[in-house]
Amino acid sequence: MWSSAGKGEFSIEPSTRDSFGTDVKLYLNEEGSEYLYRWSIESLLKKYSNHIAYPIYLISNEPKYDKDGKEQGKELQEEQVNAASALWRRPKSLTGDDKDPLLWIHTKAEGTIEYTSLLYIPSHVPADLYIPSHEQGIKLYVKRVFITDRELQILPPYFRFVKGIIDSDDLPLNVSREILQHNRVMMTIQQAALKKLFAELEQLAAANPEKFKQFISLFNVQIKEGILSDWTNREPLLKLVRFKSTLAEGWTSLADYKSRAGDSRKTVYYLSGDNEARLRASPLLEAFKEKNIEVLLGTDEIDELTFSGIGEYEGMQFKSVQQLDAEEELGKKDDSSPQNSEKAVAALKRVLGDRVKDVRVSRRLGKSPSCVVVDKDEFTPQYRKLMERLANETMPETKPILEINASHPLVSRLSQLETRKELSSGDTEVVQELEDLAFVLYYEALLAEGEHFEVPHDFSERLNRLLSKAE
Repeated sequence: MWSSAGKGEFSIEPSTRDSFGTDVKLYLNEEGSEYLYRWSIESLLKKYSNHIAYPIYLISNEPKYDKDGKEQGKELQEEQVNAASALWRRPKSLTGDDKDPLLWIHTKAEGTIEYTSLLYIPSHVPADLYIPSHEQGIKLYVKRVFITDRELQILPPYFRFVKGIIDSDDLPLNVSREILQHNRVMMTIQQAALKKLFAELEQLAAANPEKFKQFISLFNVQIKEGILSDWTNREPLLKLVRFKSTLAEGWTSLADYKSRAGDSRKTVYYLSGDNEARLRASPLLEAFKEKNIEVLLGTDEIDELTFSGIGEYEGMQFKSVQQLDAEEELGKKDDSSPQNSEKAVAALKRVLGDRVKDVRVSRRLGKSPSCVVVDKDEFTPQYRKLMERLANETMPETKPILEINASHPLVSRLSQLETRKELSSGDTEVVQELEDLAFVLYYEALLAEGEHFEVPHDFSERLNRLLSKAE
């Protein structure tokens, strides 16, 4: 018989029982009065010992009533409160999810350290995936006794959608959860479970592309979170992450991008934004498409950070096509560009003033008249927006560089208007049309990249005046 007054000491004495088993008797002070209620004891037993392979009975004195509802003393009741079966033998009770999982991984490790794990990847995004919570998806058991699903971080936070259990006989039952976090056996189990999870997802990508596509559509953002937060597991994460592309159908991997690019190309080009259709129609991509240079498209809010966070992949540097020097691979500027484009550049610089950092003739435009880019050392608008939202403060303003297509009719028209203005000594109608056209080229370039301007009505007024002059 083990007994203790709860003051740090205990005694063990010989004792006898009429049958096999163990009785637990608690003597409660006022602070423990909640455990006088049957439901409180029952919930504790089910939480921590539901899967012990031996039955646990709760014996209590329950009130006895007559037919008129009057209490007639107490009646001794005995009821088994635990399931007395292993959790992994009752999979439908594991996560509480009423949908079949996308993937399940069962591991029984034997050797120096033995443990059993059963992990589930859901077939839908959990409702609480983006809600801060102390609970994680993995429950830890020791000898089938529930230990925790809170204090101990078993899988990295970006795998918080993974549900399941890990059960080991090699971990101590009587150790604090804080110490358990740094336990050598626990750390080995965590590393092995994570390695197994990565291996199974890589196998899924190779053996069942359609199912892996479903996984990516659900949890690609979380993989990107891992790339930004877990340098140790960067390599397996980079194998799993997927992006949209200008040359591939559906999703593409970084390995496939590199394979298509060939050994001669040393740059991974990308463009990010909040709308895939707008990205695909961006003027920034026109020359890249013409030269069959693949560009990755990032449509998740986190993508601008992800691309810059990856930085380099197997010798290839990441570069946004929205940066000024991204056109280096497009070749030299076409010397056959109309000479009067210089007049258009001068007119735009004068009219737009400090709204732009510079105006220049572009090499990346094919059919569009204009586009906006940023200097090579400056943040893209998408990166600036994301950082402002995350930091909840205004980032330093960066002015765009306006690029124009020297061969476009609207640019030619702008050059003609500049010449007429010079010859007519500032004719009011010519000046007005020139300014309207300059601003329309600027506004259209901003709109194409999802940017906003202070007075939208100004755009419509200037566009309407130009349309009214059209023959």
